[in-house]
Amino acid sequence: MGGFVTMKEMKNGWAAVVFAGLLALGCSSNNSGFSQRKNSGTSNRLRVCLPNDPTTLDPAKVQDIDTMSLLSNVYEGLVAYDENNKIVGVLASDWKVSSDGKVYTFKLKPAKFHDGTPVTAADVKESWTRAFAKSINSPIADTYLGDIVGAKELAKGTATELSGVKVVDDSTVQVTIDKARPYFLGKLTYACCSVVPGKLGANEIKGIESAIGTGPFRFDKFELGQRILLTRFGNYHGDKAAIEAVERPIVKDSATRLVLFQNGQTDLCTVEKQDWNKVQTDPKMKSQLTVIPRPAIYYLLPSGRAYAPFKDAHVRRAVMQAIDRNRIATEILKGAPVANRWLPSGILDGKPSHESLAFEPAAAKKELALSSFKSLPPLELDFRADNTDAKYVAEQITHDLKENLGLTVQPKAIEWGALLKMRNNGEMQSGIMSWFGDYLDAQNFLSMLMTSTAPANYDKWSDAEFDRLCAAADVEGDSAKRRDLYLEAEGLMLDKAARIPLYYGVDGVLVNPRVSGVRYSLIGQLPDNKVVLK
Repeated sequence: MGGFVTMKEMKNGWAAVVFAGLLALGCSSNNSGFSQRKNSGTSNRLRVCLPNDPTTLDPAKVQDIDTMSLLSNVYEGLVAYDENNKIVGVLASDWKVSSDGKVYTFKLKPAKFHDGTPVTAADVKESWTRAFAKSINSPIADTYLGDIVGAKELAKGTATELSGVKVVDDSTVQVTIDKARPYFLGKLTYACCSVVPGKLGANEIKGIESAIGTGPFRFDKFELGQRILLTRFGNYHGDKAAIEAVERPIVKDSATRLVLFQNGQTDLCTVEKQDWNKVQTDPKMKSQLTVIPRPAIYYLLPSGRAYAPFKDAHVRRAVMQAIDRNRIATEILKGAPVANRWLPSGILDGKPSHESLAFEPAAAKKELALSSFKSLPPLELDFRADNTDAKYVAEQITHDLKENLGLTVQPKAIEWGALLKMRNNGEMQSGIMSWFGDYLDAQNFLSMLMTSTAPANYDKWSDAEFDRLCAAADVEGDSAKRRDLYLEAEGLMLDKAARIPLYYGVDGVLVNPRVSGVRYSLIGQLPDNKVVLK
């Protein structure tokens, strides 16, 4: 999942986590008149916020953390991570894996969609098939479902169904993948693997009337730029929600979100980095601050596709060495963990071999002199417009590259949906981005993002040896050999400066004392059906 969000200190050995984007909690809108009353705190509705309108209502298309947090209450897949970071059944009651690791057989729970129709194995197959439809134009279907037999043909338009998904009977679905892949179940936890009614066909979900899932909440209202209301689904197959609704006001200004929380008008609020000192020095707010671990890396994307000098590894290394990431993490962001490698702590034990990550302005100048570019044209640096932390990081990078390389950088704030589109189309010269782990495996941070044919490799960086190492690691059954292959691949991409790590995640969320039962895995906030309000 790419995009810029923010971060917080991690417990139990974790050193990195995501911040504002995933949780997107805690605010109420000044212009909507929604949840403005202080006495609304007595209602049985959880009041959380989105910093933007959702980028999509279709789980087959969602890429960003903010929208993911919204849709996680509405749509479900066969499996998901639980509070213990273990993969458990959601719509699947259980499953078996063949001895060769290529065939997964899932038994479905008795469950209903929000429109009252039962969930069947045919819905699973049709949901995953529709994700590849040209009319849906999913940017992620191949990334998460592409290992299934027949997916490549479906994506090319030479097939009309996902042949590797077999409907055994109404409650049994069999899935065959191309090779044994230790991380395959983790992929199925992603939103594009959600199950929707087969009757939707290849029509994109653009309004709440067709946004039909199986989750504990269903869409009730969506006022563009104002608010979203989710209400409890009475026929939910799991634990029924204790609360009647989740209100999602849309509030773009982070300062406003914090004030609304202080005024008791919202129940949770993610703290922007520039507000950490204010929160930690206020006794009341400090007592309401919760620290939540996430696996995430925040980085500078150097795209040779849109900025020719970045095709040269010397230029990329020069930029890497010219940026003071320690200052960004400790001073600009008030204590975010500095990225000393690509993989966040906890994803893969061991250390990659690399030498070019340190802040060394003199070495940066030497690297630039070794490149085929004696002078560099102005560079546009894009960042998410609604994220204040990203703005401050962009300002520091702009200063560092001018000071240490003589490179003129033009920082540009871009609306979130437009920023994703630019990245996806390869139009971004450079950008402050993040990768939030979709599943807890090094493959998610290496093969999925940077191999030559990876759908998420939007800037088209390519290295044959990196591809070879990742391909071998992806299917290696011996865990020690698999680890060493990924470590070698990580060291190579750092030496080539394919991505420029900046810092890891640190998330802080203010929680109103009336709230209990909010649950998290390392991957994100879990559905709100266990939330209780006083």
